[in-house]
Amino acid sequence: MGRTLAPRVVTAVDGAVVVVLTSAGLFAPQGWRVWYMALFEGFALIASAVLAAAAITTIACERRAVRIQGPRRGPALVARGVRDTAVAAWVAACLLAWPLARMAAGEPTGLVWTVREAGGPVAVVLGNLGGVLVLDAWLYWKHRLLHTRLLFGFHRAHHTYRDPTAFAGFAVGPVESLLTFWPVVLVALPETPHYGPVYFALVAGFILLNMYLHCGIVWAGLETILRPLSVNTSSHHNRHHSNSEMHFGEALTVWDWLLGTMDRSTSARPGPTPIPR
Repeated sequence: MGRTLAPRVVTAVDGAVVVVLTSAGLFAPQGWRVWYMALFEGFALIASAVLAAAAITTIACERRAVRIQGPRRGPALVARGVRDTAVAAWVAACLLAWPLARMAAGEPTGLVWTVREAGGPVAVVLGNLGGVLVLDAWLYWKHRLLHTRLLFGFHRAHHTYRDPTAFAGFAVGPVESLLTFWPVVLVALPETPHYGPVYFALVAGFILLNMYLHCGIVWAGLETILRPLSVNTSSHHNRHHSNSEMHFGEALTVWDWLLGTMDRSTSARPGPTPIPR
């Protein structure tokens, strides 16, 4: 049996992440006022967008009679989901504040709005495809490592949403939020061009996909489209919430197929099985 971190250690590390990320703005080259204004603007944008999407999705899906895990046996934990999502949004906003502060100060960033600035059509297509695959590989291994005995404490709270709603989509702790959202900082670097229309489309797509992954129901038409593209689905990810030993992919299912963590017998209605603690 491997070692596990004590809950007080997990709480302390999670708290330290929030303190360090929030305090870092005191040393921003653009000045702390500019940085903290960017932080508050970013938080308002992220939290409002994610929570609004979660609310709309939950209202629509909770009315459906047929749910993946059957009739709900416990509370939906919506209030807890709002709280945990707000914390994750704060962490993401701390990262987003760096490119926003540069923009506010009139400094260049990696965000560009023409194909030419992004390096041309080939660079845009190949760069984004490669970026999605690399980032999804990172998310897969991050998720799988968080399910090891040593690190599961940083992920355990997310699995309290065993029969999730869309409010659980981004309801993760500070350490996991940092490991998930750190690439946002790259937008601050002029050396790493991000073509705006594609970048924001991918970000919006990731948010909406997470809403679907945690909504608790299956939309057959959407599953028919996503599965052949190796994009994650509600039936796939709900299997992970009902039994956390399989299905670690977050955006794609490619790495689950390649690395043997795909339950090939998964149907659209996986039955609930115990989650190891």
